[in-house]
This record gives sequence, C-alpha cells and structure tokens, in this order.
Amino acid sequence: MVKEIIKLKGDGRNIHNHPSTDFIPLKGELAAKLVTPRKLLLYWEVSDIPKKILELFFNLNFESLIPVVRIYDVTDIHFNGKNAHHFFEITVPYQNGHWFIKGLVANRSYVAELGINIRNQGFFSLFRSNSIQTPIIEIPNGTELNHDLIKYKQHEEQPPKWIDHVSTYSYYVEPKNMEDING
Repeated sequence: MVKEIIKLKGDGRNIHNHPSTDFIPLKGELAAKLVTPRKLLLYWEVSDIPKKILELFFNLNFESLIPVVRIYDVTDIHFNGKNAHHFFEITVPYQNGHWFIKGLVANRSYVAELGINIRNQGFFSLFRSNSIQTPIIEIPNGTELNHDLIKYKQHEEQPPKWIDHVSTYSYYVEPKNMEDING
C-alpha cells in the first residue's frame, strides 16, 4: 500500500507529493511486522538524534557502543517495560535501519526495543515497537475438538422437548420421573 506524504508551505499550498511504503516508520519509531509465522521484521529510521542524545547524556561516543534489540515475551500481560515473561537480545547494526528476528514461538506476543547496553548503566532503550502476535501452529486434538463443536451445534439446533408444554400461567413442580413427562 502506498501512502501519500504531503509537504505544506507556510501558506498551506502543496509543494509536492512523495510516495512511501508501509516499511518506512515514522520518526522516532521502531516498527515490527510479522513476515512469516515465526519471523518478524523490525525497522526504524536511521537518525542522528538518538546518537546525539546518547553522546550528550552519557558522555560517550555512539560509534563505540553496540546497538542491541531486546525481544520481550509479553503474552497475556500489560507490558510496563520490566514485567515481561522473559527476553533475549540480538546485536544489530543501527545504520541498517532494519533487522529480521527468527525463532519466535507459536501463539505468543512480542514487543521489541532498540537500545544500547551501557557498562555500569544497563540497557538504555531508544525505541519500542508495536506488539506482534505469532499464530498458533495447529489446534491440539483437532478431530476431538471438531467432533465436540459438531455435537454442540446439533444440540443447539434441536429445541428442548418440554418447550411445547410451557405456559406463563403454569405451576411447576419437580417430577419424580422425567421420562414419564417427556415420553
């Protein structure tokens, strides 16, 4: 899908239209997209702004640091940055602007962060991605589940036998033998 990016002059007139693809993230964004059931693509805008922020804040040269991506398993939780089930890290080249992550587990939710591990400081996150859900591989005991669904559907389509004998003015008592009544 192609989006149109419209730049405006100060007076509101269009200068020109530029086509862009879905794979170009917004400024300051780490975007994730599932490309196969077990592989995702992370992509980000390569910018000097995060480099300058790190260099000024930590008084370090960005080129001497090693960028990493953390992949968090956030299945069935509201992720706050610290409460993931577990995570793993992958060293990535920041200048590439994208990286493929393989080996994801079926039926799990993942969030990624691009950042830097700084000695004596820990992990410093630059960007966090959207959440990605991996699909389930197969339905366990699929034939049994399918049989149960068919049985349930057949049960729902048949009205109960007692429906013809109910009145809003009836007095109900619990009979001793249900077979005599439903006969």
